[in-house]
Amino acid sequence: MTRTPATTALAPPSPDGVRPPEWDEGLECWVVADPRLARQILNHPGFTSGTFERSFQLYMTEAAREEFSELTEFLRLWFVQADAPEHTALRRPVQRVMSASYVRSLAPRIEQIVDTCLDDLAAARPHDVVPTVADGISGTVMADVIGVDEPPEVPHRWSRTLSLFIGAMYRQDHAREAHRAMTEMTRALSRASAPAAFPRDTPQDRARTTATWAMNLFGGLETTASLLGSTVLTALGDQAVWDAVREQRPGAVEELVETVLVQRPPLRHLGRVVARDHEVAGAHLKEGDLVLVSLTGEGLLADGDRPDDRTTGGGCPVTGAGSDGAGTGAGRSEPHLVLGHGPHYCIGAPLARLEAAVLLRRLAKRFPSARLAADAAVWGPSLSYVGLDHLYVDPGPAATAPRRTGGM
Repeated sequence: MTRTPATTALAPPSPDGVRPPEWDEGLECWVVADPRLARQILNHPGFTSGTFERSFQLYMTEAAREEFSELTEFLRLWFVQADAPEHTALRRPVQRVMSASYVRSLAPRIEQIVDTCLDDLAAARPHDVVPTVADGISGTVMADVIGVDEPPEVPHRWSRTLSLFIGAMYRQDHAREAHRAMTEMTRALSRASAPAAFPRDTPQDRARTTATWAMNLFGGLETTASLLGSTVLTALGDQAVWDAVREQRPGAVEELVETVLVQRPPLRHLGRVVARDHEVAGAHLKEGDLVLVSLTGEGLLADGDRPDDRTTGGGCPVTGAGSDGAGTGAGRSEPHLVLGHGPHYCIGAPLARLEAAVLLRRLAKRFPSARLAADAAVWGPSLSYVGLDHLYVDPGPAATAPRRTGGM
């Protein structure tokens, strides 16, 4: 594709060795891997968040867009697809619901959920962490938060079906399955408790409220399950790390969770659309071009295992992760981008971190002799997600008796 000179410059051409955006012919989009450019683009009004709309135009036929218009409208209404001031207005009430104080109040319930999932892991043959623990915890927590009366495997099925469509919109079989998942999800959300407190007076209100909570449900499932699975893999894969967790060394759990976020981030890229012509580090980006912004500093096909050479910053208001140097590496002073940057920073980050920290502590207490089984990790194929399909472990003898707590 020919690129003509741009009309405005976002950054000077190749400043201080900045890696310029690269055009990917196969995906027909730009890839931004340099963290300095990534921060600019994720927080710059010249790049919009409405990637679904642009992808519908690029990858779906006109007939498919008409046939699946209900599905495309459902996804278009997710507030992550909006920019300020609309995004700010839509995000604010959800942010109040997902406040730090509320997330902290969930800790006892999350402990109950984790204990039940560890019971399921002990009873399973083989002992597979992904369906019993990673999916079980993330699915049950999100069902509780939103008030959806479904077992964890059902929301995960919806989420994975929608993910397949989002990743390959040109496939009508994915669109049909995603439409079916959307219908089931919408029906469940109409009976859920959290959406009931949001506007429902008009059809437009109801559509926006449903889309908002569908997006929150979706966002708390696959990425969190990926984080939970990778956290267990990392802990059991390094005896010194596992010893630190078992011995309850101060900060060990929080630092491990941050390290996993950086080394095996659940989400590798965020999408943006060029709002107007830009020159970015010498590359000429045209209005309407899709941009994949790397959250890891790596290209599209980078390995999920990376050196721990980035830092976290700020600090989680619930777990304290990222503060006092936890999870930091050499040579960097800026926060990592794995949870986003700017107005679109992940609204569920404190909840995901809390789930991972509780899991590590309860796993170490319940199964202190746990270890990885042979050929333990089976990774799922995805350009965007770093997630396990299976993680087989030998839990060893339990230090505490299996328990079933109430509230499930």
